[in-house]
Amino acid sequence: MQNNSQFSQLKDLVSSPEGKRLLALLQRDGGENARRAAEEYKKGNVAQAQSLLQGVMQSQEAGDLLRKFGGK
Repeated sequence: MQNNSQFSQLKDLVSSPEGKRLLALLQRDGGENARRAAEEYKKGNVAQAQSLLQGVMQSQEAGDLLRKFGGK
């Protein structure tokens, strides 16, 4: 049941204007870092996945987008 809730939240994020902009930020380099981060995460290398996304996720724009989504 929790997985359905998490999927619903993810679907809401991805379909929101903030989520769409965040995805666009992640695709800036052709999505290579996002793809590599997903692969590392699947392998259990969470720190490496976070490192790959750090530049984008620490940007002012990404922070603003996440705060906007979190406030909904």
